[in-house]
Amino acid sequence: MTETAFSLHDVASANWPELIACFRDAEFEQSLTYTKAAAERVGARLRFVSINRGGASVAAAALRIKTLPLFGRGIAWLPSGPVTRTGAAVPDEQTQIAILSALRKQFAEKEGHVLRLRMPGAAFCEPAEFSRIAHMAGFSKTSHTPYCSYAIDLDKDDDALMAQFKGKWRTDLRYALRSDLTLEQGNSPDLQTRFLSLFQQTQQDKGFQPDITPQFHFALAGPDMRHQILIARKDNQDIAGIVIGICGSSAVYLFGATSDAGRQVRAGYFLTWQGISLARAQGAAWYDLGGIDAVANPDVARFKERMNGSYIDAPVFEALPGGLSSTVIKSAEYIYQRLKGRRAG
Repeated sequence: MTETAFSLHDVASANWPELIACFRDAEFEQSLTYTKAAAERVGARLRFVSINRGGASVAAAALRIKTLPLFGRGIAWLPSGPVTRTGAAVPDEQTQIAILSALRKQFAEKEGHVLRLRMPGAAFCEPAEFSRIAHMAGFSKTSHTPYCSYAIDLDKDDDALMAQFKGKWRTDLRYALRSDLTLEQGNSPDLQTRFLSLFQQTQQDKGFQPDITPQFHFALAGPDMRHQILIARKDNQDIAGIVIGICGSSAVYLFGATSDAGRQVRAGYFLTWQGISLARAQGAAWYDLGGIDAVANPDVARFKERMNGSYIDAPVFEALPGGLSSTVIKSAEYIYQRLKGRRAG
């Protein structure tokens, strides 16, 4: 199989949802709804492309491109992409190399951008194997923080899922299920306001500030991505809440907030179980538990690890343009990050 059998084609934004729906590893970061808002947030422009072989699309990618003023070149960022799984199996090695090579030739070689990508978690690539494939396609692994998480296979009934969880997790879930909790779910303005109240209190207690806020997600509306808010109540009080996003065959935990009263009755276990059930009922095949950081947040990492899901480890790779372009772009990025850090401090 040769790279010449593959060709890259631009796709109109109006046609993107139909194309992306053909891929089993499509996630919300590749949805039209999310990627339009994410690009606008940072002043980037969007490019939707299909990588074809023999007239059929074998991969697709929504890239956010941010260029330097007057230079016309910059960073082409491809999060959770390219999507490549049109069937149950991951494409063979030569196909993956050809797909990545087509993207590198277009965006790094021809257009002169630094091309960065992070494969979708739902592709379940083996890190060492994908690193080798990416290297053969002209990419190198970067020091950027990888996306690490666990994903729950939803093609199981409740008994099989419960048996999968480690004993301590099952014990805490059963305790929560006996705690007379009630559930409200939906995406109404009222539920958004109530979740934000819980979330803001959690922020004050733990002292964190997410880069992407719940408000950003709540403002999104589109046919290819939807949100669900789940709130646990006890004694007529909101005690915990989560927000999940659903795109295609995947669902992802986005935000969570639990009060002291909620922690006492294991409300996080209750809501995780309810979120899995909801995602499965709405046709999702996988439930991404939303990322882990064992150093910064070991308690949450342990909570998710005990669910015995499929481990996701998705590093960031990049391909560089020739000449001085990569030096100019990376120098500008370094200066911007330093200035941004000073403003934040």
